[in-house]
Amino acid sequence: MLRNILLGLVLLVAVFFAIGLVLPDTVHVQRTVKINAPQSQVFALVNGFRQFDKWSPWADKDPQMKVQLSGPAYGVGAYYEWSGNKAVGSGTQEIVASTAYSQTKTKLTFAGFEQASIATFDLESDEALTRVTWGLDVKLGRNPIGHYFGLLMDRQIGPDYERGLARLKALAEAGDKTDLSALKVDLVDGKAQTYAYVSGSTSTDVDAIAKALAAAYAKVGVFMQASGLKQAGAPLSVTRRWDPQAKVYEFDAGIPVDRADAQAPATLQGKPNEVKIAQTYAGAALKVEHHGSYKEMGKTYELIDAFKKAYALQDNGLSWEQYVSDPGKTPEAQLLTDIYVPVK
Repeated sequence: MLRNILLGLVLLVAVFFAIGLVLPDTVHVQRTVKINAPQSQVFALVNGFRQFDKWSPWADKDPQMKVQLSGPAYGVGAYYEWSGNKAVGSGTQEIVASTAYSQTKTKLTFAGFEQASIATFDLESDEALTRVTWGLDVKLGRNPIGHYFGLLMDRQIGPDYERGLARLKALAEAGDKTDLSALKVDLVDGKAQTYAYVSGSTSTDVDAIAKALAAAYAKVGVFMQASGLKQAGAPLSVTRRWDPQAKVYEFDAGIPVDRADAQAPATLQGKPNEVKIAQTYAGAALKVEHHGSYKEMGKTYELIDAFKKAYALQDNGLSWEQYVSDPGKTPEAQLLTDIYVPVK
């Protein structure tokens, strides 16, 4: 009888493992929610980790959880590392793919697990709403016991995803409703440009600004000729002060040059050392393309401010404009201006 019992147990174990081997070795979990907010604003909440803990279903399970962010502020390469109690465990997240306003993919690595998982956010317009689907794809490996655990994952992870999406919905619907999709923006690692410049000030009137910048560039041109400098890029203007209430615009109007060791006569245009040499900011910056009239740039700057708010970005230096198109040769509707905004 004992032998039969042992044989029966062995058979049961063999059947258990045999069934486990043929069970699926991958798991897909997903939940969906509709959010009354612009798709671009919802995308900002899932395309980085600076606001992740505001809606994450796990953040409040361990108020003492340690979190470290690294990499870019958002998009591919953004990195989140956490370490907490048994309820949240520890691991890393890294955004590995990002398609503007429609999808992000994040590689998840949990401590103690060899296989990485992929979490995906898919966003699409649903009439006036944004439909968000949060999915998780897990590879279970060859261990048959792991395949059994896979049968339970939807019930284990699904409720957390539902809670997280509910919190994401509440956060997005309570936030800014500015649609960011018209903004042509990239997060770049800006390189320093050497430029010769003249400081000046004028009113915030567009025509007055154009005249002031033209006069400044003329002085820079005289300096460059006297110094043997060559132009190395499109003219630019650094904004030192923009005060629409006082109607004051203070600027550095410059032209990128090929050398930083310029020497010129001490007095040009009747003023000593009026033209100076400097370098633009080097580091993380938003590069925004403005197409069209300079008179419409105020709307672009409003979108930039809304974008910084959506991605929890802070200013990190003076912004500047680079006039890629020559306004004397380019129709107004086709003008291209690159706006650089240093951020952290």
